[in-house]
Amino acid sequence: MIETIVSILLITAGVYLLIGIMFYFPFIRKGVHTFDDGVKAAPLFMKILIFPGTVALWPVLLKKWRKGGEA
Repeated sequence: MIETIVSILLITAGVYLLIGIMFYFPFIRKGVHTFDDGVKAAPLFMKILIFPGTVALWPVLLKKWRKGGEA
């Protein structure tokens, strides 16, 4: 019983992270510019630096991106 629950939780976490990783690439190319125009000239290091936060918070960022960057 406990193994089933743990398996379901791990699969759910894996799917969530996979969606977050897939969300990162279009977001970094187009979506992040709706929040901050300065990102266009940002170095690669900054784009790598925001990767973990983007993957973890992709539902919030997607919702904000759809609204057009409004707070």
